[in-house]
Amino acid sequence: MPYIKHEEFWERNEYEMCQMFGDLLFMNVEKFSPELANDPDRVFLSDDDIALLDKTGTVNRMFRKWLQTAWLNEGDSQHFDGATPRQELAALYPDLDLGRDFISVKLEKDQKGRWATLPAYFSKNSLKALGGGALEAGLRNLKSVKRGELATPQFDCEFATFINFLEISNKFGKPKQKFQDEFTKYFSLFFHAAPANVVLNSGLNPDEEKFLKMTTELYHYFQWLFTHQKKGKDDFFGMDPVFRTMWGIFQKFNKNLAGYDEIIRTDEQAMERFAKKGKDFKKAVEVFHRLGIALDRYFLFPLDRYFGGVECVWTSRETFFDEMGHMIAFLKNKLKAPEFDPEAKKHLDIGDTLSDLRYNWFAPPTAFRFLESLYSE
Repeated sequence: MPYIKHEEFWERNEYEMCQMFGDLLFMNVEKFSPELANDPDRVFLSDDDIALLDKTGTVNRMFRKWLQTAWLNEGDSQHFDGATPRQELAALYPDLDLGRDFISVKLEKDQKGRWATLPAYFSKNSLKALGGGALEAGLRNLKSVKRGELATPQFDCEFATFINFLEISNKFGKPKQKFQDEFTKYFSLFFHAAPANVVLNSGLNPDEEKFLKMTTELYHYFQWLFTHQKKGKDDFFGMDPVFRTMWGIFQKFNKNLAGYDEIIRTDEQAMERFAKKGKDFKKAVEVFHRLGIALDRYFLFPLDRYFGGVECVWTSRETFFDEMGHMIAFLKNKLKAPEFDPEAKKHLDIGDTLSDLRYNWFAPPTAFRFLESLYSE
């Protein structure tokens, strides 16, 4: 593979990848920085913390972010620097690049009672045996899982809720639609529901007329992105132009929102600038933040983890560790939200977006692309 091709290098397989992820999750710092192994201030997850994390059904949300963060320094993309573990793994399994294969991670105890991270890798053929692709396999397994269990291959706490929501939207749609197969049914229902969910969770409260117009324009833009996806491995959509267009749609129906270029200028005096700009600018910054989370939560994440049809890339390693620290704080606090500085709310009222561990890992990526599995069997 061009971006990591060295004579002495062998691409790591799914077991090695999950071992690396586990070392990070369990904070086995002695493997990376031996001098920190005996640090009295070292933070680590206890067995109870890990059991709690396993119970939440959110570990694959962290794994998704880790797998698609550009940890590797060498890469050949025109859209971002470096490369991701997923891209390295795709050198061994080309069908992963097409969205035909699917990978999750499981937390299990080994024979010595120690927690371990194990891969749950589903090849194209194994998914076909379960009904088609990742979505069909998940639908089939939902029928047999017991209460509190997670359906494979998604292993996600909200997959059942997601399917139930789409079923309800179909049941009460006018007129009720008929579809040729399960994939077409759920993909169509999802694609129509996603724009509305993004608008509803953006922090704006538009009246019914504006809501319908915003939702319609956002739907057409998502549809444009989907129909203009090219087939190359590096044919990513950059998040900056995508978000700029989305912000333009929001501005069209909300004249008080600040311009995109003004919003993205952040510096160490940012909070002071928010206060000086007044309520309208403060509100725009809050909407900007919420819109980014909503885009991932209601559009990219389901396409990625439920349908298996999107590859995302994040380039900020610092953000990953910030989110990991936030997750640890949740676990140490028995899943109660960490306390936030009440003064911060005066400047930026977004605390509720940080108050649930399930949504800790949602954020807009640097780039994304739709995969072949969404377009053909």
